[in-house]
Amino acid sequence: MDMKKKGFVRYVPNSLSTGRIFLACLFPFSPEQWWIWLILGSGLSDILDGWVARHWQVQSWQGGLLDAIADKLFVLCVLSSFVAAGKFSSWWLLVLLARDMLVVCTAVYALTIQSWESFKKMDARLSGKAATFGQFFFFIAVLLFPGGIYPALVFAALLSSIAACDYGWLFLKEFRSRAEKRRSDR
Repeated sequence: MDMKKKGFVRYVPNSLSTGRIFLACLFPFSPEQWWIWLILGSGLSDILDGWVARHWQVQSWQGGLLDAIADKLFVLCVLSSFVAAGKFSSWWLLVLLARDMLVVCTAVYALTIQSWESFKKMDARLSGKAATFGQFFFFIAVLLFPGGIYPALVFAALLSSIAACDYGWLFLKEFRSRAEKRRSDR
C-alpha cells in the first residue's frame, strides 16, 4: 500500500471508535426501537476498527486505548439504559462488568504506583474479545429473546470472569517482571 493511501486509512479505526463513543452517548436518549440498531452498529464498528487496524497495519497503542474506552462507555450506557428501562436488576451490572471493573482498577493502580508501562503492555486478548462478544450477545438477548435472558447472562458473566482473571494474571506477570528488572538494575 502506498503511503498516501495508508495516510488516510490510519484514521479509519480511530474514526470508527469515535463513532462508537457517539453511539454510546446517543443510546440512553434514543427510543427503545432504535436500541437494536445502535447495538448492531456499535458491534460492527468494533469489529471493523480492529480489522482495518490489523489488516492495513495501522495499529497504535493510543488507538487501542480509544477502542477500549469506546467499548467500555458503550457497554456502560447500554447496561444503564437497560436497568433504567426495567429490563433487569441493577445488581446484574456487577456480574456483567467484572472484566471492565478490573481493567479500570488496574489502570488506576498502575497510575498510582507510577507503573503505567505495565498497564500499557496489556494488549487486547482473546478472552477480552470473547467477553465483549458475550456482552453484545446478552444485549441482543435482552431485546430480542427476553425468555433467554438468564442463559445469556450466565454466558456473558462467565466470559467476563474468565477475561478478568486473564487480564489480572497478565498485569501481575508484567508487574512482577518490571519489579524484578528494577531490582536487578540496582
